[in-house]
Amino acid sequence: MTTPNLTAKPPSLKAQGYLPKRYVVAFMSFLGFVVNYMLRVNINLTIVAMVKTSNSSNSSDSVQEVCGFDDETSSGDDFEEGEFEWNEWTQGLITGSFFWGYLWTQIPGGRLAEVVGARKVMGVAMTFASLFTLVVPVAANAGYLPLIIVRVLLGLAEGATFPCNHALLSSWAPPHERSILAATIYAGSQAGTIVAYPMAAAIIKAMRWEAVFYIQGCIGLVWCAAWFFIVADSPSTHKTISKVELEYIVSAIGDAKDKKPPPVPVKAALTSLPFWAILVANVGNNWGFFTLLTDLPMYMNNMLMQDISSNALLSGLPYLGMWIFSVVVSVSGDKMLQANILTTQTFRKIANSIGKSHLGPAVALLILTFVECNREATIAFLFIAVSLQGALYSGFSVNHVDISPNFAGTLYGITNAFGTFPGWLAPLTVGALTNGKQTFQQWRKVFYIAAAIFTVDAVFFIIFASGEVQDWNYVYDDRQNKQHQQDTESGQEKKEVGKENERDTTKKKDTEGETTKGKKGEVNDIEGETNSKRSGSVVSTSTNQSYTNPAFTSD
Repeated sequence: MTTPNLTAKPPSLKAQGYLPKRYVVAFMSFLGFVVNYMLRVNINLTIVAMVKTSNSSNSSDSVQEVCGFDDETSSGDDFEEGEFEWNEWTQGLITGSFFWGYLWTQIPGGRLAEVVGARKVMGVAMTFASLFTLVVPVAANAGYLPLIIVRVLLGLAEGATFPCNHALLSSWAPPHERSILAATIYAGSQAGTIVAYPMAAAIIKAMRWEAVFYIQGCIGLVWCAAWFFIVADSPSTHKTISKVELEYIVSAIGDAKDKKPPPVPVKAALTSLPFWAILVANVGNNWGFFTLLTDLPMYMNNMLMQDISSNALLSGLPYLGMWIFSVVVSVSGDKMLQANILTTQTFRKIANSIGKSHLGPAVALLILTFVECNREATIAFLFIAVSLQGALYSGFSVNHVDISPNFAGTLYGITNAFGTFPGWLAPLTVGALTNGKQTFQQWRKVFYIAAAIFTVDAVFFIIFASGEVQDWNYVYDDRQNKQHQQDTESGQEKKEVGKENERDTTKKKDTEGETTKGKKGEVNDIEGETNSKRSGSVVSTSTNQSYTNPAFTSD
């Protein structure tokens, strides 16, 4: 068993063929998450154009009275008004229903990726996600219940994508490149949000809301074809990887990850505090993240009175900040790890908690509750709250690979399965608090809840997180080694017994041989004596005298 080589230096780009294949794989995964989030979040903005304005219990009149907003920004929408009579509660059900399906494929998705390969799991999952997106308009026109069913199916398809990419990372990412590659891949989530909102607004204005799902669903199918053509599950199965890059990755990762997927040590993982630190951080992060992701367009529309184009831009802009911040944190963190300035554990805790992905957003959301009527300040603090979450990709999000390379995909599936509960609970909570009450007072409660949860999970992660491979990662190897040792000892015992039996047999044969020889000797002696006696007395015919053998004469 060899451990990851943290001192392994990457070869020159020339030696790796100028375009290292691990970067190609990471880029394809990045594009995959662009599409992934595009298909996931398009409903959050599009629903503004799908619903009749009169049926959204908008207290815009009271907002105008309190803040003195004019109606100029919201009067600029030149698209056809929506036809669906859905209130805030129903809208919360629709936007949150994605996570009802997303929950159930987290663990199977991670495990399948470890067993059959991340390439197949990701490709098949995104193919189905694209197909389900194409039927959203048909489902919506049939009623909100069919639409919810399609969104649940979309969630089922996409639920496997994050865990299987964790499994892919554990095979492709050298330890000191892990943060930057993870940040690059998962930054596709922010890029997808940035692209999805303005694209949806432009399509709605140029055509109708239905076209958003048709166009983006087709984009997803194109990506799936490219994914199957370009990506491999591991460096050893990639057809065009250079020998230099292959040797570097294998040397850097070591064999902390088994070639054959071992059985998951569920009991050991569930009694591990570092694992629970990741799980709690995942749940807490997702409450705040999905509160803003699913309901920010609604807040922009109902409270800040932005038209759909401004809404799309302002709702997507914070995710650009999140993307940039994730890259800055991951690059600086990897350099500090390479220089041994920080340990993996310390860096994960800093990235996840101290002033960054959780405590920072908590403070920003608290300040946000005091600047309600100031549009510029509100947008600025929303930008800060979302941007600071970019550090999560160097924090808890990649920590599974640190503590258990063998089970990174499965563990991500478990933690993200629990992390999906806020995905549907948060929108329902917002819907319940704001249904017929679109006021700053009600939205203040939304932000208080998110800030409190951010703080609790940050403290828990600081106390219990780890950056070291846990002993239970090697449970299977220990069993195998123990079995091998037992087999070896048993074999040696059998050999010793065999040798002992062989010695006994040889000794017995020797004894029997000596006995036989002795008996034969005695028989020969007796026969000799008998013959001698017979020849001891002979009459000589020539002399007619007796001859006595002197040997048989007495003294």
